[in-house]
Amino acid sequence: MDTGLRLKYHRIKKKISLEDAASGILSPRELKKIESGMKEPALKELEALCKKLEISLAPKDNPVGKVLVKNFKTALLHPQNKGKIMEQYSDIQDHPLLSVDEDIELEYRIQQIRYFIVTGDLDSAEEKLKDMERFKEFMDQEQFYLFHKYNGNYHYILNDFEKALKTYLMAEKIAPSTVPASEKGDLYYSIGISASQCWDTDLAYKYTDLALKTYQQEFIPKRIVECHMNMGVTHHRLGNFKTSLEHYKNALTIGKKLEIDILRFTTEYNVGYSYFLNQEFELAIYHMEAALEYLPKEYTADLLLSYAILITSNIEKGNLNEAKAWATKGKELIESKNLNLYSPTSEVFKIGYLEVLALNYLIEENFKEFEEIFINHLISCLENYKNFYELGYFYSVMGNVYYKQRLFEKSAFMLNKSQEAFKKLVRIT
Repeated sequence: MDTGLRLKYHRIKKKISLEDAASGILSPRELKKIESGMKEPALKELEALCKKLEISLAPKDNPVGKVLVKNFKTALLHPQNKGKIMEQYSDIQDHPLLSVDEDIELEYRIQQIRYFIVTGDLDSAEEKLKDMERFKEFMDQEQFYLFHKYNGNYHYILNDFEKALKTYLMAEKIAPSTVPASEKGDLYYSIGISASQCWDTDLAYKYTDLALKTYQQEFIPKRIVECHMNMGVTHHRLGNFKTSLEHYKNALTIGKKLEIDILRFTTEYNVGYSYFLNQEFELAIYHMEAALEYLPKEYTADLLLSYAILITSNIEKGNLNEAKAWATKGKELIESKNLNLYSPTSEVFKIGYLEVLALNYLIEENFKEFEEIFINHLISCLENYKNFYELGYFYSVMGNVYYKQRLFEKSAFMLNKSQEAFKKLVRIT
């Protein structure tokens, strides 16, 4: 920063008004000219201003500070061990060399935003984002880009996917050409998964493909796996089921070699779910059971979704005892967590809860409760999340229930709705 910007930066940092900073030294009008670069201060004025702001007359060379920030930034780009990152932050957070140089301090404070997001401290992330709004004019192009990108990360974590996508796309527009390939890949991946969450399949495909190619060149296995999974989701939504399964299998092959349990769960789950959609229920059961070996017990939503697939697949295979066993596990989980219709924190969580509950009623032949939960709750959730396969399946089950009850008009209506749902799956492009 030049002299004027340095003075302004520290004045704003210390929350000192223009008038108070200038008092007893020069007029506020003259200080404003200095801060804007229109005028150079006299040495006597500069000394007085620096003394009041408690800063040195000139920036100090700070090679150690640069290394500290660079290492912190690198660790945050592809975080794999949250504990190690927290340990690294604990070691450097009060390091004096991170505050003696304005540019390094600014870079460090921007990286703190991402640190708080990675470690799940969203209150601190929000506070830091608001604080850094005051310093946007001091940021260089890369810092300004990273500020927008981390803003996107924050909104993504809050499930505000549309705002996250909009912010990421803005970050792409202002990204400098000097941004490293791995950083650019991370932005492409962020755009891809946000677009996927917004059901913008064309954008999801474009940016996830760009990210995948970048990570393959940079050889970052974890991200390669995650890109394959998002490509699997995207191709599935486009109706390209064979290509979708290929991406899931690629993710599984690479993911098995990485000692990251949640990644192993996700890859096994996606392959199993893909086989489930293709009605290859034996393989769906195999991979779902394998997925559960890697899933921590506190991941309630994922447990319920896995149980629902296992119950349904075993019903379709005629393994009623197995279906009952998984249904019992699901019911016990719901009861142990005291879950109800208003407990789930997301639409996906709610779908898992409702499906397990509905399947339990179906197995128990409690058709009245099955009908109530399906018609009044599950239909809208599956429609909102565009889960057309499950929607078609449950419509057909409801149609068969009505048929057995000799309610033929209702049965025909449900079976027609089932066909409509399944047709929405066949959007081959």
